[in-house]
Amino acid sequence: MLSIENTDGGVIHVKASGKLTRPDYDTFDVQFDKVSQANKPVRVLVELDGFEGWDAAGLWQELKFDVTHNDDMGRVAVVGDKSWEEWGTKISKPFFSADMKYFDKAQESEAREWLMRP
Repeated sequence: MLSIENTDGGVIHVKASGKLTRPDYDTFDVQFDKVSQANKPVRVLVELDGFEGWDAAGLWQELKFDVTHNDDMGRVAVVGDKSWEEWGTKISKPFFSADMKYFDKAQESEAREWLMRP
């Protein structure tokens, strides 16, 4: 599942759990478009909670979303608890114009502070 949990304080809180699929992105893309139209650049807190990756169609939708919305995002903080999630964040950085950084779950408050820096 992929969803926007809330949009308070100028930060969109995205939660990703389980294995992401194309229908997850179809719904999420509509939500993100509504929020990003009023809040550019978007600062995004991505919380990975029980995240298991993507199925093939979900990965394709992720890549399309990233290309389409690359310029809409200012900073992206990824909060997770697995070393492969940190590795994945580092690998993704060169493909984004947004500043991306990984934080462990215990560092969520630091992630929020980092997102709000000028």
